[in-house]
Amino acid sequence: MHDNGTQTIKAEVVEPIVEVQDTCREEANTSSSYSPSPRTVYTCNDGKVHLGGGIWVEEEKWHQLQRTQGDSKFTKNLAVMIWGTETLKNRSVTGVATKKKKDALPKPPLSPSKLKIVRECLYDRVSQETADSAEITQRLSKVNKYICEKIMDINKSIKNEERRESKLLIRQTVKMENYNYDGV
Repeated sequence: MHDNGTQTIKAEVVEPIVEVQDTCREEANTSSSYSPSPRTVYTCNDGKVHLGGGIWVEEEKWHQLQRTQGDSKFTKNLAVMIWGTETLKNRSVTGVATKKKKDALPKPPLSPSKLKIVRECLYDRVSQETADSAEITQRLSKVNKYICEKIMDINKSIKNEERRESKLLIRQTVKMENYNYDGV
């Protein structure tokens, strides 16, 4: 514990698990030559961890995140911690409209400074697992893809929930119509 009430914690090492991921269909700049210097400590204060750039997350959630297996899940969970699902569902990684829909409007891009923090956190994690700079660069190059996938997962989940609610409403309407018809 420091005199100013803060403490420093070491980043935890996690064994990697290789995950097979589908290619993200949204056009995104997934190339990244950005390789920050590894941080082995994060500042803790009042139950929160400072990731840099003024971004604080709950200490308990940070420790849970450190135990996450695989770069994909780590990145996706970190994105939700930083932006939240409400923000993610209405954004895209780069701000470029999807090419899947002809008249699609572009969504606002995610904050470049927060994307930088995500990359730095993943870099810290990966650099503790390997010293191979080519592997580190290759793994970091997937950050945009992982976040794009998370955004698509969130939006797909919302659409599925809307479909379920719509079907339920239709069933209830049909039952009410049948009840009213039978009752006359």
